[in-house]
Amino acid sequence: MEELNGIISEENLNAKAARDFIDNAFRDGGIPTTGTAITQILPPVSRFSKNSNHAAKKQTVLDKLTAFFERYLGLA
Repeated sequence: MEELNGIISEENLNAKAARDFIDNAFRDGGIPTTGTAITQILPPVSRFSKNSNHAAKKQTVLDKLTAFFERYLGLA
């Protein structure tokens, strides 16, 4: 969990939503890359701002959470 806490802190994620997201990923057998689950854990940004980089932030978070998930998938 320390590694997950590091990702949450690093990316300024909603802690409870991020933990629920990972719990659900282990339950369901994969990280969801579409839908609203991922957007609920991201920090709030204006999607209309020129420099919000929402898509880049989403991809960075998905990459980190996927790596975390794959590392611990066999242990769960």
